[in-house]
Amino acid sequence: MDNRAMSNEDKERKYEMILNTTLRLYKRDRCLHTAAQIAKEVGIAKGTLYLYFHSKEEIYMELLLRNFRRWHESMREFLLDHQPDSEALVAYMCRSLADFTDFVDLINVAAVLLEEHLPLEYLRASRLKMRQETERTSILIARSYSHWDENACLQNLRRFYAYGIGYWRECMPSPRVIAAMPEDFSDIENQRDKYFSEILIMNRLIWGINHHR
Repeated sequence: MDNRAMSNEDKERKYEMILNTTLRLYKRDRCLHTAAQIAKEVGIAKGTLYLYFHSKEEIYMELLLRNFRRWHESMREFLLDHQPDSEALVAYMCRSLADFTDFVDLINVAAVLLEEHLPLEYLRASRLKMRQETERTSILIARSYSHWDENACLQNLRRFYAYGIGYWRECMPSPRVIAAMPEDFSDIENQRDKYFSEILIMNRLIWGINHHR
């Protein structure tokens, strides 16, 4: 029994090493690495990597799901711990993206590169997990504020994703994009500085909050 427990512990450690190494490589290069590159960096054979994940796309999707879940958990914890007014909640939503940049980066990759190569059943299960996290947060927000019902909260969270993530791509391009089109991104530092103030303005509109009330 002890050997089996150690074996399970070792499997969990390698699983985490693969995920953490993949995320580190992605943050460094802002591109998807091959399974061979990831395995080499972890220090395992490519065949060993495939014992844990079926493809490199699955590794990146697991990273996305993990960060997506943690982002929602942070919002729910903020709600429960601080019982903020609606203005403070909307402001926290925007600020929290600075602590979960991995989630925002990876969700941009998901639609374009990952979802096209993942098995349909796995993709369905992944999307369901993300929907469930969003619904859990929507329910808690609706219970905390009488002027928003669950459907409105769900729709507003989706609108916030769509705007915040789309605008992120404009303001936070990868180093490769900046290198390819240097003149078009000469003001990139200004755009990055404006990102959070801009999405706060938009998020107030999404949730129907008048900042000057």
